[in-house]
Amino acid sequence: MVLTGLIRKLGHQLAEIRERALKNILCKVEHNLICCDDLVQERLLFLHLLEWFNFPSVPVKEEVLSLLNRLVKYPPAVQHLVDLGAVEFLSKLRSDVEPNLQAEIDGILDGLFSLPSEDAPLYSASYQTKQTELPQQPEILIGYFPQDKNNFQQMEVSPRPMVNQTVKCLKFSTFPWLPLTTTDRHVLSSNESSLRSSNHTLIWNTCELLKDVIMQDFPAEIFLQRPKIVQSLLSLLKLAFGGDGKHRLALQSVSCLQQLCTYLRNRLNFHRDPGFFSSKQDTVSQNSSLSYCHEVRVIHHSQNPSPGSSSPRPSVVGRTGQRPRGDGQDWDAVSSSGSSSHAPVNSRVSVHSPLDVVHIDLPELETEDTLELQFQQLSLPQFCVSILESAVPLLRTGSRQMIIRVLELLAEDMILIGEAISEDIWDDSSLFAIDMKEKLLMVLGSLGDTMCYHKSRVSLDQPEVVLVHHRMAFVSVSLFAVRVLQMLLPVEKASHLLPEPMSAALFLVSLDMPISLEYPNIHEAVVAYLEQLNSENYSIYKRTAEAAYSIECTCNFLSDVGKEGEKNLLELVELADQALRSFSFHQHFPLIKEIICMCSKIWKSAQASPLLQGESQKVFLRMLSHPVLQVKVETYNCCLEIIKECLGVHNVTKPVSSLCNGIHFLLHPKVLYEISAFGMQEPKNEVWHKSKCKRQV
Repeated sequence: MVLTGLIRKLGHQLAEIRERALKNILCKVEHNLICCDDLVQERLLFLHLLEWFNFPSVPVKEEVLSLLNRLVKYPPAVQHLVDLGAVEFLSKLRSDVEPNLQAEIDGILDGLFSLPSEDAPLYSASYQTKQTELPQQPEILIGYFPQDKNNFQQMEVSPRPMVNQTVKCLKFSTFPWLPLTTTDRHVLSSNESSLRSSNHTLIWNTCELLKDVIMQDFPAEIFLQRPKIVQSLLSLLKLAFGGDGKHRLALQSVSCLQQLCTYLRNRLNFHRDPGFFSSKQDTVSQNSSLSYCHEVRVIHHSQNPSPGSSSPRPSVVGRTGQRPRGDGQDWDAVSSSGSSSHAPVNSRVSVHSPLDVVHIDLPELETEDTLELQFQQLSLPQFCVSILESAVPLLRTGSRQMIIRVLELLAEDMILIGEAISEDIWDDSSLFAIDMKEKLLMVLGSLGDTMCYHKSRVSLDQPEVVLVHHRMAFVSVSLFAVRVLQMLLPVEKASHLLPEPMSAALFLVSLDMPISLEYPNIHEAVVAYLEQLNSENYSIYKRTAEAAYSIECTCNFLSDVGKEGEKNLLELVELADQALRSFSFHQHFPLIKEIICMCSKIWKSAQASPLLQGESQKVFLRMLSHPVLQVKVETYNCCLEIIKECLGVHNVTKPVSSLCNGIHFLLHPKVLYEISAFGMQEPKNEVWHKSKCKRQV
């Protein structure tokens, strides 16, 4: 039995909730629905029992101390209490309580100081271990259900007909079932029928009514538990490709579904609130409109204003009382501390028990086959995947408004997917998971086709408006697709699962420079998936990325080398080295002259470090031995021009030492060896002629 919810409530700020949770636990212990062996394993229980006395209002002190006195007989409880500092806490508390409670505290302290018994390890074992030992010993079955335990165990281990009933991939499946009154069911049925009408105006008005009234008047999960309205809205999405204004109805449907996703997220947060705990599934549900008839209200502690103090909300036909909002925040916790100047006098009456239903609006409850309805309801994962299946094809329409609205819907849907489905779905062999996997892979394939479609339409022969439309669509759909992959599909599984259209689309995204600059995290994820998917495409991407980086270094080098003032020569040498790698692409020949002039300047300076000279020499040697003939020809030509400039007759009056400084970079043994051993042997006449001229000089 799960105790976490009750134990958390023991630390609630409201005294009534704390007290009710404590009495719930005591009642279960008294009737053997839970045993002390369960409780002593819960460290949080002892923390909240001690903190019970730190609140401004401290009810049922005797029951709390009595429970502690009962649990302290178990060594695990003693260990938890000692670790929490219970000895010092209870010693100080003793002087602040009534004399009759001091004896209870003394009993607890005696238990904390007592030595553990020899069979203490039996108590320290987990309750699950003790359960396996129980059938070996005779025991007396007591409690409300004293049936034959052997028959019970035999029934539990009997084989089941299904292949695999364990679904490991779900974070959240279905909401707690909410029964509806006859009037409520009539309202839903009426709107569902209107959505299936052939009258476009009626459909439009029904969508407006759903957004403005119905979805705010009903808890959002009602539309999954009675899914006909959702199914009708999904069917309307097919009108996006129709003419005669039918696409406007699809836009209305998209808007309704987006609002429903938002409300479902709110309801999901509400149900996951640690302060919320209720295992009752009776006909008088807290969220059902039946709980609020005859103006009998219970004031609840909530951050929202009291319903009695706000303006009346839309109500269904035949109901005078206000209904709860669809966000799940109205009257979410019973509290006597809540107040409202407009609340009715009898608002302090407690919630009706199921036995009192006969006195409350019973004629509105008609029998309905709840089991059949629950089989027909949509789970949250099914709803999310259905939206993906129906909405993703709309991303190929020619309407910019449609694509934007659909992407907004998918963004809301993606949040719900992250809350409902885990990445374990790919390893789950249950029938439910297999069905979800097939649908998700179809959606991913459709997304890949859509990305390739918009990318192929981006060409210069298109009008600017069309070009901008397809470009924006490609970027937006790509961002959504990659985020879905990051959420659901681990990189290491991509090569086995991802459809070919998505693989091709990711290759296009990896080569898109604007996306890589604007969304570096998305680009890194795309490259990671591409590396696993297609080694050939990944190799093309790597070479393209290196060429693009080299061209960028070329531009930076030419920009920096032309600036006046002090330069970082080592950084310029590194840029020059990278720039040479892409020369076959840009073929900017002035680059070669600038690099050679830089090398000449470095070797001419007496202050140049050996490291700088060595690095510049490596770059120069790469130019002399470059595989592209034009690079070698231009390199030898520039070197010859520098030699002529330094040793020409116009410099006859200048000192020889100053003239030779400019060609020092050519006089190193490695350079001379490269020229004589390889330059002279070059079969091409131009290189041979230039190298011979330099050798003669």
